[in-house]
Amino acid sequence: MTTEPTPIPGPAPRAFFFDVDGTLVSHRTKRVPPSTVDALRELRRRGCKVFVATGRSMPEFGYLPLDELAFDGYVLVGGQEARDAEGRVVFTDPIVGHDLEVLRGEFSARRRPILFYESDRLYLNLVNDHVRRVEGDVSTPVPPLGEPDGSPVLKAIVYQTDDEAADLMARLPGCKPTRWHAGAFDVVPVRGGKVAGIRALLERYGIAPEETMAFGDGENDAEMLSFARTGVAVAASDPAARAAADVVCGDIDEDGIARALEGFGLL
Repeated sequence: MTTEPTPIPGPAPRAFFFDVDGTLVSHRTKRVPPSTVDALRELRRRGCKVFVATGRSMPEFGYLPLDELAFDGYVLVGGQEARDAEGRVVFTDPIVGHDLEVLRGEFSARRRPILFYESDRLYLNLVNDHVRRVEGDVSTPVPPLGEPDGSPVLKAIVYQTDDEAADLMARLPGCKPTRWHAGAFDVVPVRGGKVAGIRALLERYGIAPEETMAFGDGENDAEMLSFARTGVAVAASDPAARAAADVVCGDIDEDGIARALEGFGLL
């Protein structure tokens, strides 16, 4: 791993995947830096495919500060869904069977805050001050309360630490946790994660993994950064993301993404 982006040997990447929170969108300024906007536009002008790879769902894009950007596709809900540029679902991988029943039971028992993600809906079983703090840290409105209606559940968010939720995860043999906050983590199928959604989009567009670059900052980005030909962790990333990355670039508020792309010889 290096902190100095250098020109990439061989063919340039054709597909770029960007995490949203803490990567494209700054937690400090609550916006995408202008240099990043310009850089992504230039990548697309040069014929590259630019995708997001996020734990967010499509309904959440209504309040994310991404209006200045256009994307060629979306890896959503932590990789459990993928959509094309027009928003059409091209891949989905919900939680099923025993694990879903356990999660539904915990959701109904309301012993801990749990958020369910469906393709077009997300809803909590309860709201407390901890939930408000976590969502405030990522500049997100507290999701509404709701109840399952039989629609597929793509992922769950548990608003607890690893120790607090150890009893729950022990009863979910078909799922794995991916943490994105000290006080909350995603629950997705063991085969899931962002790489599953990325593979679906690469197949749809006829792009090989060797033609990819990915940027991220969280523990839930580590597999994506390891999978891409070149994985880039932004400054102040989670240790797991830094360990998985090939390069650590500068702070996003100091033009880190644009400077990295320039250093790679891609702009």
